[in-house]
Amino acid sequence: MDWLLDYVADLLSDLSGGVPLSRLAIALVVFLAFFFLRRVLARVILGFLGKVALRTRTEVDDAIVRDLEHPLRFAWVVLGLHVAAGILPLHPEAALFMNAVIQSLVIVVVFWTMFKLTDALSLAFKKIFGLFGADLGVDLHQFFIRALKVLIVFLGVMAALQQWGVNVAAFLGGLGLAGMAIALAAKETVQNVFGGLTIFADRTYQRGDWVETPFVEGTVEVIGLRSTKIRAFNKTLITVPNARMSEAAVINWSRMPVRRVKMDIGLEYRTTRAQATRIIERLRGYLKDHPDIDNQATQMVHLVSFGDSALIVNLYYFTTTTIWEQWRDIINRNILDFMLIVEEEGAAFAFPSRTLYVEGAGEHPVPFLTPPQSKQTMEEPTDSALRATSSS
Repeated sequence: MDWLLDYVADLLSDLSGGVPLSRLAIALVVFLAFFFLRRVLARVILGFLGKVALRTRTEVDDAIVRDLEHPLRFAWVVLGLHVAAGILPLHPEAALFMNAVIQSLVIVVVFWTMFKLTDALSLAFKKIFGLFGADLGVDLHQFFIRALKVLIVFLGVMAALQQWGVNVAAFLGGLGLAGMAIALAAKETVQNVFGGLTIFADRTYQRGDWVETPFVEGTVEVIGLRSTKIRAFNKTLITVPNARMSEAAVINWSRMPVRRVKMDIGLEYRTTRAQATRIIERLRGYLKDHPDIDNQATQMVHLVSFGDSALIVNLYYFTTTTIWEQWRDIINRNILDFMLIVEEEGAAFAFPSRTLYVEGAGEHPVPFLTPPQSKQTMEEPTDSALRATSSS
């Protein structure tokens, strides 16, 4: 029986590379202790940091403490592996390998912590980007955080590769050559990225704005790194590359401080000079005293022309609201009030009409009315006794 125990001991010694089993057992116990106690140890440290964070008014440090939980747990595992490796009398080559593994894991902990802290630090960045406006600040904030996370991951991978003897300079040089080829192939993507940066810098529009270009019109929903998503008025979602948006002439209707109204009113030609004068004066007074009409902006009410069927009164003014639905509601109420003013002055609105004069029918013409939307034409036959003329 003793020979069997000696055989098993020799076999385990060979498998362990000559390391005594007692050392292996101690190293394993130490590693498992750090592994299973990682949550307890992390909570002790986080509890202390949490009490310190509660003494401050800012929320940034509270978010930092919350985001440190998972990287801190993993850090205890790495520390346990380091302590366990120090107990074992490893061969020099095995020691170098274990050292590279531990250093790589330390780099993972460091850059993972930095990656997690970007979410907490974003609370501080919001105040800075908020200077560009609420909606535009959100888009800039998301763009900056995404770019920062990509940079942290890239630097972490480069640092880990360097621990394994990879020539990072040569690797980056190779990436540079490959990047040139990729950039040529993805030229439009690069243009779109710089177009997005131009939109952010110029503040051409922001989320929620009503914009119009030669090829699209609607409300901006998302300003991304590559494209802008616009919700058209028929509720379809249109995705436009940022390069095209940055080069186009963009009308931002949401930037209007006030909204213009241009309207023509047609009065019958039977309207007297005195009636027309009173109507114009009452319309001017109405616009001046209306609470939804901007009195600081231009207001004009004038007779502007003798139309085919009416005296044309032109109204030009601005509403205080720029919201589409509210603007239409104000115009609706204005038109009803304009109708009341004209009716109270004993006048009426004109509509398109024609008069036929029949030769031989005396001095009294025979009128007939043409509906406003009708497009009637009369052919004049040869030697006809009828003559069609337009009159007011």
